[in-house]
Parts: sequence; structure tokens; C-alpha cells
Amino acid sequence: MRRLPPLNALQVFETVARHRSFTRAADELCVTQGAVSRQILALEDYYRFPLFKRHPRGLSLTAEGELLLPAVKESFARIEEVSLRLTRQQADLALKVPTCVMRWMLPRIMRFQSEHPDLQLQITTTWRHDVDFDVEPFDAAIVYGSSAGSGVRAMVLFEERLTPLCAPQLLIGKPLNDLADLANHTLLHPTRDHRDWKLWLARAGVSGIDADSGPSFDTLDLATNAAMQGFGVAIGDATLSAEDIAGERLVMPFDTLADSGARYYFVCPDNAVQVRKVERFWEWLSNHRAASELRAISDLPNST
Repeated sequence: MRRLPPLNALQVFETVARHRSFTRAADELCVTQGAVSRQILALEDYYRFPLFKRHPRGLSLTAEGELLLPAVKESFARIEEVSLRLTRQQADLALKVPTCVMRWMLPRIMRFQSEHPDLQLQITTTWRHDVDFDVEPFDAAIVYGSSAGSGVRAMVLFEERLTPLCAPQLLIGKPLNDLADLANHTLLHPTRDHRDWKLWLARAGVSGIDADSGPSFDTLDLATNAAMQGFGVAIGDATLSAEDIAGERLVMPFDTLADSGARYYFVCPDNAVQVRKVERFWEWLSNHRAASELRAISDLPNST
């Protein structure tokens, strides 16, 4: 039978190594300096070699200590990650959602919560459009791209269809009666490479418009909010903006929709398929997505 080193002493070792001080380690661990020293001595006795070099002004790791430290850090980090996942299996449902999707997702979250008050949702927003379930402590996520990624179970929420968007008041002084009128407006870009405007202008057959003009934003929601405040014409997704269009906070000045080839997906790890809390939200979202998106999309023009 394998005999492991004392785990509590390993935790003390990691803390001392990080601070290079018994005193500061003792303060963090809320124990006495003597207790820290005894744990380190016990660990050194187990290994039968010193882990620290004692100096008048502090500590340094021995060669053996330098070799041990990365393994200890990695092991405790892995234990913490797995422990977090295990405790969440019976607790809240942790979702990762890109900020640009929150306006679309929030009414659905609140509707689910009202129908399932026993299952609390924890929402983390991010500007990123991907997720790594191996290192991130989420039960499920919404991702964006040409594919959902590998090692996940995925549900397509909707396809991205690009269209110009602006505030109604913007058109009072500068109407957009035809495509050439875009030259009189500031273009708002949700990406630094301006690929969305370039794609839409190409699909619409528009020439003479500088697709590289206008400010760039880090996220789609920032560009859309700028458009809503009347600062210009943003290029955005018709589905994500459907409620703002219905509420007359935004208008679609043109009928042309351009499929970008990207989609928004709801994903969870393959091994989470049988986790009941994930399955409950998956089933609910699948049923409500089908009904609500058919209604919203039926009111929009055809894509190009």
C-alpha cells in the first residue's frame, strides 16, 4: 500500500514556498509560526531531505523543494476544481454566457427560474465566445462560432444573420432610403477587423462604402448600445436584436440579411448529459427555443 506524505503539511509547504516566510504563511493559515515550522519539519522528515534553505533574511527552496512545488500546486488546484464541480452537482446550475447574448437570454432565464424555483441559476458573463469545461467551473455555456467545439453536447440556438441596425431618431435627419445612403452615416463595428460590415456590404452588392471607416468595439453589445444611443449604424444579429426592434429601440433600415456561417450554441460537457439539473434546463430551453424563435424569425426578411 502506498504511503502518501501528510497532506496538511503539503498545504503548509505550498503556502510557505509562496511567501518565502514562515511568519507570513502562519498569518495566512491563521496558525502560529511554531505550528508552521513543525509541519515543515514533519514533511522534511518524511522525505529525509530539507525543502528550504534558511537565510537571515528569509527562505529559499532547495533543489528538491523546487521539484516538489509544481506538483503540489497542480494537485491542490485539481482537487479544488473537482471539489467545486462535485458540490455544484447538487446545487446551483452555473452558466457561462457571452455579454452579447444576455439581452436575448435574460428573459428565458427569468422564465425558467419562475417555473423551476428549486433550481437556482448562476450566470457568469464574459466577452469570450468559447468555454473549456476541463478548466472552467461551469455546468453549461453558450458559445459562438462555426462549430460548437469538441467533447461537448450541443444544441443550436440560432444562426447568425447580420443586418444594419440603428436608432429610429437617427433617420430623422439622415434617412436610409437606399443602400448608398450609408455613406452619410458612421459605421459601428463589433470587431476590430470589420469583417461583419464587409460581409454584409458584399452580400448586399453595395459599392462605394468604406467598410473600414467608423469606430470599433470589443463586443457586439457595445456596438449595438452605441447604435441605440444614436451614434451610428451598427451591424448586428437579427435574432439577438429582435426584442429591441419590436420595442422600437432599434430599426432595421434594410431587408437584406447575410448569413455569416456562424451559430450560437448551448453546450454542456459530454459527461454532464445525465446530470439532472443540466438535463432539466436543456429540455426546457429546447422546447421554448423552438416556439419563440419561430415566431421571432417569421417576422424577419429572408436571408441572402
